[in-house]
Amino acid sequence: MFEVGALEVYPYWTWHVPVRDTRTVLETETALKRGIKGTMRMRRVHESEAKPKGNFAKRIVAAVAAVAMLGGMGYATTSAALADDVNATVEQQNGINIGLHDYDRNSINNNHALHFMSGGNEAGYNRYVQDGRGAYAGIVKPLLTNDYPTMADGNESLNYLFGGASDKAVTNYTPDGGLLTSDGQGNYSFDAASKYAKYNHNSNRFELTNQTQSGNRDPLFTPFGNDSDDNRYSFGMNLRADFYMPKDGKVNNQNMVFDFTGDDDVWVFIDDVLVLDLGGIHQALGGSIDFAADKIKYDKVQSHGDTPAATITEAFRKAGKKWDSKAYTTHHLSFFYLERGDGGSNCKISFNLPVKPSKAIDIEKETLGTIDANKQFQFQLFVDGSKDPYQGEYSVYNAHTNQVVNPDASTENNGVIKLAGGQFARVQADNFTDDTKYTVRELNSSDYTVSANGSPMTQQGSDNNAYAETGSFTVGKTSHVTIVNSNVKPSNNKSIVKTNGGEGDEYTLHLTASGDSTSSTVTTATPADIVLVMDKSDSMNSDNRDTNARNAAIALANKLLTAQNSALPEAQRVRMAVVTFSKSALLKQEFTTFSSKIGDAVSQKPGGGTNWEAALEQANNLRGRPGVKKHIIFLSDGNPTYRTSSYSGCYSYSFLWGNTAHPEYTTKADCETNGYSWGKNPDGSSGGVYGAGGSDEYGFNYAAALAEAKNRGDAALYVVKTAADANKMDDLASEADAVNGVEFDGTNPANLTKAFDQIYSSITSSAKIKVFSITDTLSQWVDPVDFAGVADGADITQYVTVKNGNKVLTNEYTATYGVDQSGNRTVTVTFNGTDGIVAEKADSIDVSFKVKPSDAAYATYAGNQQYPNAGEPNTGTASAGQQGFYSNVDARLNYCVLTEVNRTTSCAPTEVEYPHPVVQVKLGKIKIVKQWSDGASKHDDGSVTVQLQRKKSGDSNAQLENVGGGVITLNKGNGWQTTVDNLVPGYTYSVAEISGNDRYGVSYTGNNVDLTKQMVWSSNADAGTLNATITNTLKTVALENAISVKKDLAGREWKTSDTFDFTLAAKGNAPLPDKCEADQPCTVKVNSDSGSHTASFGNITYNAGDASYTYYVTEVKGSIASLHYSQAKYEVVVTVAKDSNGEWKASVKSVTKVLDDNGAAVPESQSAATEPVTFTNRYVAVSALPLTGDATGRQWLLVGGVIGGLAVLLIGAAEIWNNKKRLV
Repeated sequence: MFEVGALEVYPYWTWHVPVRDTRTVLETETALKRGIKGTMRMRRVHESEAKPKGNFAKRIVAAVAAVAMLGGMGYATTSAALADDVNATVEQQNGINIGLHDYDRNSINNNHALHFMSGGNEAGYNRYVQDGRGAYAGIVKPLLTNDYPTMADGNESLNYLFGGASDKAVTNYTPDGGLLTSDGQGNYSFDAASKYAKYNHNSNRFELTNQTQSGNRDPLFTPFGNDSDDNRYSFGMNLRADFYMPKDGKVNNQNMVFDFTGDDDVWVFIDDVLVLDLGGIHQALGGSIDFAADKIKYDKVQSHGDTPAATITEAFRKAGKKWDSKAYTTHHLSFFYLERGDGGSNCKISFNLPVKPSKAIDIEKETLGTIDANKQFQFQLFVDGSKDPYQGEYSVYNAHTNQVVNPDASTENNGVIKLAGGQFARVQADNFTDDTKYTVRELNSSDYTVSANGSPMTQQGSDNNAYAETGSFTVGKTSHVTIVNSNVKPSNNKSIVKTNGGEGDEYTLHLTASGDSTSSTVTTATPADIVLVMDKSDSMNSDNRDTNARNAAIALANKLLTAQNSALPEAQRVRMAVVTFSKSALLKQEFTTFSSKIGDAVSQKPGGGTNWEAALEQANNLRGRPGVKKHIIFLSDGNPTYRTSSYSGCYSYSFLWGNTAHPEYTTKADCETNGYSWGKNPDGSSGGVYGAGGSDEYGFNYAAALAEAKNRGDAALYVVKTAADANKMDDLASEADAVNGVEFDGTNPANLTKAFDQIYSSITSSAKIKVFSITDTLSQWVDPVDFAGVADGADITQYVTVKNGNKVLTNEYTATYGVDQSGNRTVTVTFNGTDGIVAEKADSIDVSFKVKPSDAAYATYAGNQQYPNAGEPNTGTASAGQQGFYSNVDARLNYCVLTEVNRTTSCAPTEVEYPHPVVQVKLGKIKIVKQWSDGASKHDDGSVTVQLQRKKSGDSNAQLENVGGGVITLNKGNGWQTTVDNLVPGYTYSVAEISGNDRYGVSYTGNNVDLTKQMVWSSNADAGTLNATITNTLKTVALENAISVKKDLAGREWKTSDTFDFTLAAKGNAPLPDKCEADQPCTVKVNSDSGSHTASFGNITYNAGDASYTYYVTEVKGSIASLHYSQAKYEVVVTVAKDSNGEWKASVKSVTKVLDDNGAAVPESQSAATEPVTFTNRYVAVSALPLTGDATGRQWLLVGGVIGGLAVLLIGAAEIWNNKKRLV
């Protein structure tokens, strides 16, 4: 007894209430607020039970006072009442209500259709169905009436049997529980074959002890005692509970099932619909309801009545109802059991329904990602539209085991309910009804993606005031809300890779999406087929490598292959297999669920070489289960030294040294050109495998292993290196698209343990994403390579490649091309229509297509030599941190995080942006060189200007445009050359000289040359440089045959043998005729047959430019006898000047006779001459000269000539004399 004010309150009292009000009464059981010592409890007992002593009025007043106090809390709460009691039963904690009913065997059959004791004169459903036969179906109607079964053949309600109506033959009890036990994993059970359950009137509970009966014909379930037939038989029991439907009907990775085996009548109703019908007086019969599979099973075919429904859906349809299997929907279980026979009594109940008290609201918290397991999340509960949150008490449960964690929690300021991940708060209030509406608000939610029962919660507010709120729920339909917070982000990267082909400037864009980039805190083992590939080569003996690897493998197997895993259905288990390898590979263990077998399989002692290819081939050949993810864990400490595939290569052979490798020659032609041999497996072979055994000079061993690794389909590959010198492991991880694209470091025990922990997390984490679409809006700086110019809405699937790991997808996606009104071009890849594609951690969805820099990118960079952007992180080595042009304006991954909690999956669609990769351009240049035909030194003081021009290549209508930043000056200062950079490829370039000396002609080499993208992107650095040479050549003019001679003979005729030579001598730098440049002086001959006895000295070429040139023409004295050779000399002046057309011309300006034929000077007045210049030779007959004397003929000729000359002078003088006389 304790006091409330001045009142005495007794801890217990009894009163009688109809059992039909079981839930109502139980839900009003209330503990007083903390601070009042003791407990007040309302208990229903049969009226014949002894009642405690005390003043009745005081007890009534105390009860009223207690209820009044509870009413002052805002909500009349009951959530802590039973949880506060450390002795609360499983049934009390979970809202499972039990009714137990004792029937008077002498009168229970009176005036009722349903009879007990199965007398020999009974018939139909009142008669024993006989051994080995099934149940008597159809005794009751398929729907409850006012919460109780009704007879199908007369509409009599069976409420009198289960406390719903008063009957003197029935004594009703409502035990607090004690019948069911929980395994802590959500499973509830009772089996009379192993536990004897007896109802204790004093404690109002079942008490369980070990069963001592054999169970043959002995009754096993006798809650009222086993000492007489009155106690052993003729009783009933009913059980009521609310539960909610988890997603997919699974609890803790197991199908949600209600199982019963026993006798006699058992009827199980779900939401008032008869689902399991085991009616009749019979031996122990079994039946089960599988909510995940939507199946109802019986261990025997019914003996009477219609065939029961085989599915829940069918049962509801037969009752005129529709089964609502939506996740988180609240349902009600009604179980009715009767022991009507007089021989044997069995009861076995087992179920894993997530049960809960009626009219209670459960708020569950689960997390995914890297969220601190101890983080306390804050919630508020709003009921029936109230603006004020619920304030009061609640109990905290472990969400995975349904066990109480804190029975005595109270809301903090402003009604805050606190929960960690994996917990739920149970809030109960007397004024909660099936129609009560409520919402749940999570505070400080801005850092997470938040969903409630699989639907996104609306995020509101910002910063410290941010919160997420559910939609409205109704208690009668949805009383359990699971709120999942996730900071799981997909590993989505956009990278760009420079590729060869096309015009040389192509890039391949890769947009990837895979499961979460962080480890989930929820790591329930999902089905997996794991192949552990262990290196057993000789080097594994070093540094305890094999021991470390073996220990790590065994630890992984122990974590994955648990007893709980083995208990799962086959399709849901994790299995492991072992492949070991050295020089060859061996399947040591097929797929198994026993960790001990894995330990045995990895115990092999190391020895031999290293054959990666054989190991991976064995792993690939090991087939997993359809629809189950396969994982290959490849562990090695060295590079491959053997292979099983044959390769050909280059080698040389000598008798002493055998084969010598020449891997530098990769083709047969190159090999043989250099004098070596080409053949199969030049690195040797032994024991059916190939390779040198100690090295991989050709790279054949690695190439074979890589090819096999890429042949694994969609299996996830984990590469674990156990020694630092296994440098090809990282290459394998990268090139074979292993998980994370890099090796796991297992080079010491700590690292190896960490590596296997990471792999365990990756395999078991239930967090993954569903990819709906990937969009990429291209920037102005790139153009698509394969689908440029296609129309808006075009299907471009054939141009877009999608892979999952190494597997190329075919029918799972569609790619479209869109162009909006602003010209923005978007590539959209959707997966499976609108259904999406699931990507787990080990998956990598890769969308790729080709782009190239646009003309605008080339032109912009050529204009300012600056890039506007820098590649963002994780965009590939060609982009990350590099300057360039963004390839996309915007790119997004539209996805949802598939959050699985106890196999309950939710999908909250969201999107995330991709990073911005960059593309770069390469430009060309042109080197312009000026050359002078007469040498640059002559032009040291001069300069010329040129203009660089271009026109679009391949466009016949393209116009020339000036480029290069203006006019370019070439002079001595720049060595008569310059280089112009930043030329855009795709144009034809030319140079034009626009100013210079018109004495010089201009010629070009390397002009009008195309600059292509292949040239500027070539690995040859000089390929993108054009070379243009401007040569200035001094112009020349020709004086054609203008200087000529004429030979006259005086005194005789020409003889055939006559020939005369004449000389042209140049004054100063006057050029000689072309034929005489190397032969001076320049001569010409006149023969007897020369036309008109004339000859020309030929053409003379002059450099352009105003100038005069002087020449002298004379005759070479010959040796013809009696011939007087002319001693005349002529001066010829040639000038070079422009004509009226501005063209340079050479012409003879004057011809002057300087000496006459006798060598005498010619007066200026008589000197003018014309072309050809004439030389006259005179003949003097030898016969006219003296024949004797000492003088020679030549001397006589001389004398004769002198006399002749004197005669001429005398004649001339006489003529002058005569003339003077005439004048006188």
